[in-house]
Amino acid sequence: MEKDFINILQDIKEKAYDFKGYDVKEILNQSLAMIGDQNPKVRDDLVYPVLAHLFHDKLLSEKDLESYLDVLLSDDYLFYDMKNEKPYSALKRSFTVLQLVIICYVHRKDHVIGQAKINRLLERFLSYYIHEDILTGYDPKVGWIHTIAHSADLFHQLVQVEHFQETDIMSMLDAIQIKMMNKQHDFVFNEDERTVVAVKKVLELNKVDQDKIFTWIDGFLIKDKAMVYLDLMNLENNIKRLLRSLYFSIYKDEKYQEIVKHLEFVLTENQKR
Repeated sequence: MEKDFINILQDIKEKAYDFKGYDVKEILNQSLAMIGDQNPKVRDDLVYPVLAHLFHDKLLSEKDLESYLDVLLSDDYLFYDMKNEKPYSALKRSFTVLQLVIICYVHRKDHVIGQAKINRLLERFLSYYIHEDILTGYDPKVGWIHTIAHSADLFHQLVQVEHFQETDIMSMLDAIQIKMMNKQHDFVFNEDERTVVAVKKVLELNKVDQDKIFTWIDGFLIKDKAMVYLDLMNLENNIKRLLRSLYFSIYKDEKYQEIVKHLEFVLTENQKR
């Protein structure tokens, strides 16, 4: 049965995601059941793009889109097996986040989802992001897990939601800071660059007072350098990658020169012994 459905997904892909002749909701529901498939060719090349087109291409009513948003935010998807009792369960959570990226983008473009639902998206996502323990970028067996890189893509959409203001955006920046200042995991699969896309967008939108941006950057100063060496190395590397990525994305722009100076200060201070 699953093999037959994979053939259907392949057919839809080969037809440039033309769903004519198919029951859209049936395809959507069966695809959702495979959202975290351990086979990367199925998950990345078939299930992800089919779902993305279903959510993006105005094939669903606004009511249906909101209903599927609720499904994706549920314990069966975004919070699926947070204790990681099942192997590679993070795939389901991570690839759920990617579909939330699509839905959030559609909302920003067409304002199709109620404000309360978007607020719930932010609230649930922040809780997920803070509590996600599987930080693996790439796994040789199942391919890209990328919980944090996918989350960065959702942050990029959420910071642009029209009704979110300084408090909402700072809650996102603070969550990013906590996650990226990790002592046990070294983020080496471009999580920094994906995250900086969202941070730079915050600067461009100019919804956050610059003094609060300065304070946020200062929060990356390492105050305790007497910690276990491996912990310190992970922390230094994670901070360095993130702040350097931000630095090189803005250092030529005149309007960000004060921020650039703050970045230089923190990066320099963290290298002192």
